[in-house]
Amino acid sequence: MTKNLRVLLGISLLFGVATGAYELAHPLLLEAWGIKTQVMGFIFSLAGLAVLVARIYMGGLSDHLGRKRLYGWALAACGAATAAVSTLPGIAFQIAARSVRDTAALTRETLHPIVVYEERASGFLSRIGKFRGLEFLMLTLGTLLVGGLLSAFPLDKIRAYQWSLLIAGAIVAGGALWWALGFRETYRPASQQTLSLRGLFSLDMHPNLRILLITGVIFAVGNQLSHSFYLPLFFRQHLHADPRVVAVIMILHRLTIALPMLLVGYLPIKNLRAWYIVTLILEGVTMAASAVIPQFYLATGVFLLHDFIGASIWTPIQATLIQRYSRDERRGMEVGKVLAWGGLGAIVGPLGAGLLAKLGTGLPFLASGIVMGLACIPLFWLNPSAPSPNDVEQLVTV
Repeated sequence: MTKNLRVLLGISLLFGVATGAYELAHPLLLEAWGIKTQVMGFIFSLAGLAVLVARIYMGGLSDHLGRKRLYGWALAACGAATAAVSTLPGIAFQIAARSVRDTAALTRETLHPIVVYEERASGFLSRIGKFRGLEFLMLTLGTLLVGGLLSAFPLDKIRAYQWSLLIAGAIVAGGALWWALGFRETYRPASQQTLSLRGLFSLDMHPNLRILLITGVIFAVGNQLSHSFYLPLFFRQHLHADPRVVAVIMILHRLTIALPMLLVGYLPIKNLRAWYIVTLILEGVTMAASAVIPQFYLATGVFLLHDFIGASIWTPIQATLIQRYSRDERRGMEVGKVLAWGGLGAIVGPLGAGLLAKLGTGLPFLASGIVMGLACIPLFWLNPSAPSPNDVEQLVTV
């Protein structure tokens, strides 16, 4: 493993710990401050709107400025905003801080597989599976951090959540420093042209990328119905679990995606499209089923299957297909577009979760599973044997 890959892996581990703490502590802190689920949906939705355009722009900007500068900015801004959300309960402040944090985090998420792929393309599916798996595994440490602080401050949950977010922000800031000192830029921009608004929203890309984009949008809506602010609240409000029990569930949730993802490179995956379709359907079915089962342990067990037989497998497949069909000179822009349009889910999903939860506490999870399963439909038009645009360009050049 090269030095750059070791730095990327280390950043993944740190980011995983911080994200695990953030994703659990932030919605629980908002709940402890007395903010209603409908208002939380509004906060998360507006933050998602800010991310949509910024994520495309940042991916394209990295094609022209290089990867290191943008990746480092994303880490620094994410660390600062993660800490900031713990300070004030004001709605406007929370929207602003959440918008900065999500924009920075998703900019990093866009650039991360690009840098891993450009560092070494061979064996990418297995490598990105291991990197992502270890990152998800570290989410459990972040969840444990919140649980530990809840035990340390049993009579002051707000303080426990605030300290969780402050520590998470400091961890990401430490990662930004490590990145600045340890990563050596190898990418060389192919063009110095300025970015245009038309270029940001153009869908001039490989047909397979357009299909992946549509699938990503549908899945993201379904995912955000259950996996935005409402994920821990489902177990609090629908299954009446104690916050410490919720922390344990979140740990198990992370393990069920992390451990299989570490081994995905050893699966006999030949037909990428078939594996992608089947695992999306399985994820949707298990998510929807968990919403209609009244028994706590059975519902939780079925819920924990959704990533184990779903996202842990299709996520590395999706990443591989996106990198394969992105043009080298526009990789940041095209990867950013495919992933960013999924940000529509971060706008629609939280709003839908807030409204559905008012009608029935299990409805966000039920709707989430149905929409997740429907996301497989565009994939029937995917052609995984199509040549990549870079192969075609090389043949034309020769």
